[in-house]
Amino acid sequence: MIKRVISIGTLICAAACANTGANGGGGGDDTAGPDASTDGSSGGDGAVANAKPIIFTIVLENKNDESIIGSANAPYLNSLIAQGGLATNYKDTIHPSLGNYLNMVSGANQYPGVVDIGPEQFPYFPSSEQHLGSQLVAANIPWRAYQESMGTPCNLSTAGKYAPKHNPFIYFTDIQDAPNNLCATVDVDYSMFAADLASNAYRYMWITPNLDNDGHDPANDPALGLRNADTWMSHEVPKILASDGFKANGILFITWDEDEGANNEKIPMIILSPRVKQAGMTVDVALTHSSYLATIEDLLGLPRLATVTSTPSMMMFFNP
Repeated sequence: MIKRVISIGTLICAAACANTGANGGGGGDDTAGPDASTDGSSGGDGAVANAKPIIFTIVLENKNDESIIGSANAPYLNSLIAQGGLATNYKDTIHPSLGNYLNMVSGANQYPGVVDIGPEQFPYFPSSEQHLGSQLVAANIPWRAYQESMGTPCNLSTAGKYAPKHNPFIYFTDIQDAPNNLCATVDVDYSMFAADLASNAYRYMWITPNLDNDGHDPANDPALGLRNADTWMSHEVPKILASDGFKANGILFITWDEDEGANNEKIPMIILSPRVKQAGMTVDVALTHSSYLATIEDLLGLPRLATVTSTPSMMMFFNP
């Protein structure tokens, strides 16, 4: 597959487009004006068009399917499974964490994956490879990644309960080193999410909770970590489900980066959407984090990256 070359002008445009998506900014072949938007939002009044979905993603930490499904420590998460769809044969791709996050946005580990390393770790990062962020920028699709407790936008360093290894987009050159402060525009603290959710200005919204709320900590008490994550989700997910963007055929993906070291390596992938064919449905097709990327590309009409050209997607969950 031919890689898309992103010009400096396109990168600069993306920073502006990310702030004007509610007024008719679109991606790919979107050409309609504010009164007939096809980019997942319509101009001015906060109403959302039905043509293309707003996609939400939340990534939690270190749990296999057996730890979640039916667990008394995760009542809210199990209620979401009953409302949507569950991929029952979805697997992580590598240990430890970082390679899984990078697979979700690029279809590849991008480095040997023996340890988690930082986004400025020579000779691996930042990577010049193409990724989902590159595609969203090139297609002028407004998007943001939200990192809880990050503080400073595009923070490349650990800060309290914020871990850069859970923030995959900053590992790539065309985000980290982009002109016009693009990185700080698209990679922001989670405190900005509520206003952005209400604006319907963004068509792709990635969320990473902090280390307490994603289930990572306390590392010596995974049951408590799961309860903390379940509580956080019970407070935050209803805001998404109640939003105009989600109700207008939006899609929420909830998954985990990797399992707890079990042999089966299966992790839950929960999908919520008005487009899901049947509440409580399950699919047993073999899927991985690369399947997530392929699905996002298919949903947004983006060309498949070479890393996922033949990867099975999760489109079987959705009505047309």
